[in-house]
Amino acid sequence: MIQVSIVLYPGVASGQVCGIADYFRFCNDLARFQQPDMTEPLYQVQLMEINSQSQLQAGMMNFQCQPLDFQHSQLIVIPGSYAHSSTELKVVISMFAQAREHFLRAYQRDIPIAASCNGSFALAATGLLDGKTATTCWFLAEFFRYFFPQVQLQVDHKVAEHTGLYTAGATNAYIQLCLALTQQLQGGRFSQQMAKIMLTDPHCSSQTPYLTLSQMTPQRDEKIQQIQQYLQDHLAENIELTQVANHFAMTQRTLIRRFKQSTGDTPMAYLQKLRIEKAKQLLESSQLPIEDLLNVVGYEDLSSFRKLFQQYTSLTPKAYRDRFYLS
Repeated sequence: MIQVSIVLYPGVASGQVCGIADYFRFCNDLARFQQPDMTEPLYQVQLMEINSQSQLQAGMMNFQCQPLDFQHSQLIVIPGSYAHSSTELKVVISMFAQAREHFLRAYQRDIPIAASCNGSFALAATGLLDGKTATTCWFLAEFFRYFFPQVQLQVDHKVAEHTGLYTAGATNAYIQLCLALTQQLQGGRFSQQMAKIMLTDPHCSSQTPYLTLSQMTPQRDEKIQQIQQYLQDHLAENIELTQVANHFAMTQRTLIRRFKQSTGDTPMAYLQKLRIEKAKQLLESSQLPIEDLLNVVGYEDLSSFRKLFQQYTSLTPKAYRDRFYLS
């Protein structure tokens, strides 16, 4: 029997807590179906509260919890939360930074530790992700980079794993996370069967079709904000880096350095994202032929546009429209 410890904390998303707990209960049902003579469940789930409180109110639910103690834990999972602002995320980061030693000792005992959605902020706060790859919910990616520049963020991944540390992308990616954990613990065949039970595509491993340019970025450079708006206003035009630098009285080198420091992208890479974002909006909201999109989003060659679109979204323009068109 594998002891699963789900770590709760103020602001935790109750749906994820219940969803993760239910997933392992479904695992027990599948295991009993496969082995009717089993005498104990495959997984036992317990809820622990980060501040060792005996209960936690989350939304309309009241959870009974145990103190934070991983002595008998064999798997640790941190669900996501409703923390979406810088202030709220700082509170979560502070709580888990104070509990760092609990997680460090568990990790030193080779216990897998997983975090779903913005629970990745909690895991990163322990320092265990430093120098390692991780993912998080796509719309908080810039916050994550801001707070944890030492972590190698791969926001396109739905699930990332590095030496026993697992992180998952936005919201319902916790199901993909649980599938990855059961694949590691029970093997690929069991995980595939669970994917069928959960009605989830186990091969859907990317967040990229769902990404948009985040409006929740902690932007600190007013000049860069002006440049971003300039690029937005001229995305249909043939813009060169020299033109942007001259318009804002900056050298190209300074422009690239400040822009990348503030956004994580070069100005031209950011412009490409703006153009792809505009194309996505048009594909979602209109039946405009794909060839007619080109002038609106600043491209001239259809083949190049299709290649770039697929590079950014993992889908062709037609496949994207088929999936996301708002009929």
